[in-house]
Amino acid sequence: MACENEYEENVDNLRKLFKVNNIVSFNIQHIKCSAGSSSGDNYMSVVKRIQIRGHHNSNNYKDTNYMSIIIKRQIPSLSRRQLYRCDEAFCNEIMAYNHVIPLLDRYMSESVFPKCFYAGQDDVGEIIVLEDLKEFGYRMQNRLTGLDLNFCELVMKQLAKFHAASIAAKRLDNAMFRDKCKQVSEIVYCKEGEEFYKNILETSIQESLNSLRSSNVDGCLTEPIRLIEKLQNKLFTKIQSYIMNTSDHMSVMCHGDLWMNNIMFITSNSENICVEPITSNFDNRPNASNHANYVPSGVKFFDLQAMRYASPVFDILHFIYTSTKRDLRDSYTKHLLEIYSLALSSNLEEQFTHSASDLDSLRDTYSLPNITNEYYKHVLYGLAICMWILPAVTFDPNNIPNLDAISELNRSAKEIKCTQKLTPEYHSRLRDLALEFYQNGYLNLSYIDD
Repeated sequence: MACENEYEENVDNLRKLFKVNNIVSFNIQHIKCSAGSSSGDNYMSVVKRIQIRGHHNSNNYKDTNYMSIIIKRQIPSLSRRQLYRCDEAFCNEIMAYNHVIPLLDRYMSESVFPKCFYAGQDDVGEIIVLEDLKEFGYRMQNRLTGLDLNFCELVMKQLAKFHAASIAAKRLDNAMFRDKCKQVSEIVYCKEGEEFYKNILETSIQESLNSLRSSNVDGCLTEPIRLIEKLQNKLFTKIQSYIMNTSDHMSVMCHGDLWMNNIMFITSNSENICVEPITSNFDNRPNASNHANYVPSGVKFFDLQAMRYASPVFDILHFIYTSTKRDLRDSYTKHLLEIYSLALSSNLEEQFTHSASDLDSLRDTYSLPNITNEYYKHVLYGLAICMWILPAVTFDPNNIPNLDAISELNRSAKEIKCTQKLTPEYHSRLRDLALEFYQNGYLNLSYIDD
């Protein structure tokens, strides 16, 4: 077998791994490696697609078997791993797949995550082996267009399913749930990551301010700019306080990094299927879609490096402010919160059919008013994560920064600066974001100082 560059794998090592863990059920004849994600889609690990061909023990060698899997490896650059805390992130994902997901899957009819065949160590180093979702028809959506309402509704339903499993596990097997929660740890807002990530966020805000000043030709951004400037040096600490001091009463296991790079959909032709009706107070749907005449019929979440125990609204805010545009948020945020609440209640009902008192108590805790209040109480998280992630959402594929080179040249987090070219889409969406937060009153000082 011949593989190139960072996607190369040792064939003998793979054969041993597959055999010991019963990953492949047939005799392997050929293994082919290739990139498992597009350029710019993955920053914290190396993702490889491994295509395997072979046959079962029989005389009929024409009966060829095929399997495609995804392998995640550590980034080779030690300086980059140290600077970006890749080791901690990779370890967290291994622990999530080994401990948290198996427990939560007991409380879901179908997992919202890809099947994990193995997560741990092999003869080469840390490795995670997952099913290849593309083989089942899952695809990423276009980051630049943002998701339309149908896609967002499905994410809200599946996110509620995931969170409901966490709630059920906490209520029905609390000791086990607590033990599994301890296996994953906060990697971004912890003390160990504070220096690096605080600098990254403040640098992102500075880039945002530079963009807003350039866009402020009519003066309408003057006040938003002033308020964001006042917020710049304390936003990380505020978010850190949100995350680290979240109330146990409402907390669930959260994905932690739920944006379009970590979500894949199956889409179906809308002319040939019956779309599940939505019960809510909103009847209209936006006309635009990522794929005309196609609607999502399935979704999976992956990349669990930032999994954390926190309020469910952090996953909701993270998703909405990285994966949608302002027009959808203006029209449908309340609707999406309602969809989430309805799905959460429905999933909890399945778990507590024989315990009406538990079900009533949980429905009261996670009522739509409480979720809505939590959402707007922590909405500044949406501002922070959007300014942080937006360069990656809108990047120019011909100008992707070389993180290995940056890590070699900048050994301190304080020296890291944004090096990728910021696109017109970035500037447009950032302008919309600043105006949205200002016009909705989220940037006023009394709100910030709460």
